[in-house]
This record gives sequence, C-alpha cells and structure tokens, in this order.
Amino acid sequence: MAKILIFDSENMDEMSVQELIAFITQKAGRYLEQTDVPVSWKNQNELSFPGLQIRMREQTVYLDGVQISLSRYEFFTLCFLAGHPGWVFSKEQIYESVWKEDGENCGTAVTNVISQIRRKLKQENPNGGYIRTVVGSGYKFMPALDDSSNVF
Repeated sequence: MAKILIFDSENMDEMSVQELIAFITQKAGRYLEQTDVPVSWKNQNELSFPGLQIRMREQTVYLDGVQISLSRYEFFTLCFLAGHPGWVFSKEQIYESVWKEDGENCGTAVTNVISQIRRKLKQENPNGGYIRTVVGSGYKFMPALDDSSNVF
C-alpha cells in the first residue's frame, strides 16, 4: 500500500528539508531492497519442497521432476508464497509484492493467478496441496502435502 507524507516546509530551513528527503529516500530504498526478494531465498538458487522445485535464477518450476510452464506473475506469486512457508497473505499483500502496485483495487488478478498455479500444480482442492486458502484472510504456502490439516 502506498504511503503519503505531507509536511509543511514553511518553517524549515533548506538543510532540514534536504535531510528529511535524504532520510525518506534511504528508508524507502532499504524497504524496497528488503521486499523485492524474500529474505528466505535472497542467496539461494532454488527452493525445494516435496515434489516441487523452484529455480529462481532460471525462473523454472519442476513438479515431480517435470518442468511446468508458468507466466511471470504465476512464477513470482509462487516464489513469494513459497519464500514464506506457512505465512498467510491477503490478496492485496500478494498483489503489492508481486505486481509492485497498490493492492487496493487488485480485483480478481490474484485469485486468477492462484487458480492458474493450482491448475498447473494439479491441485484440485483449495484446502490441500501447496497453496491453501485461508477463508477470510488470503492464501498461504504449505510445503508438506498433508491434506488432513484444516484451514479456517
């Protein structure tokens, strides 16, 4: 979500304004650096889970040893979720992280991409498989293929 900062520089000297701008730029740059690539796979070439291998540098995904074709948004959505196993993310959070735009009006983009990933991973049940629906909250990646766990 975009943040807006409004300040009145009328009573500030030029040096204070420049320091404020430098501080905001530095913080924003660090935030983007940290969120572009999840910390859990910053220095990894791949993420591996039972039956699933995600190769970041090649931008390829293998399901049971067979390469599957994913679009750019499908790949980065899968990477984002797999980079944070067990974490629950809203559609807006996923949209902002993958599309790099405000998620307020993301509409059905995330839902459609998740649906396509599930189809390609041969996941028919939204409460089982790698990507789980958390009703009222969003989605989470579960590395174990334990379909007996309940998602509420």
